[in-house]
Amino acid sequence: MKRFFIYALLFAAAFSLDSCREKSQVDELKDFIEEVKDKGSSYTEAQWEEANKKFSALLDKAKDAKDLSEDELREIARLQGEYASAAFKEHAGKVIEKAGDVIDKTGAAIDGFVDGLKSDDQPKDK
Repeated sequence: MKRFFIYALLFAAAFSLDSCREKSQVDELKDFIEEVKDKGSSYTEAQWEEANKKFSALLDKAKDAKDLSEDELREIARLQGEYASAAFKEHAGKVIEKAGDVIDKTGAAIDGFVDGLKSDDQPKDK
């Protein structure tokens, strides 16, 4: 009986350690996403590529973990959405900034073009 109790205790300890490991993977993913949300606005394109690679690796590691609970799987899915929205927000902001610069320059070019057309309409002094 004592031997059975020891085996049961060892099994329970091993199972609980395995559970903690999986939880820490979800937490690691969560921590990484928080870091990206905090610092992502200053990332360069190269840093975003690196962040995307790291996110994919962390996500694969978390998904490969055995015996994840339904709550953990839902949390992983939620974190995927959170990362996607953070990445989109940062990329969209930069695209809008660039588009604004192009529009400003295009507007100046159009103004110059219109001014050039107007100057052709005016009679030249002889």
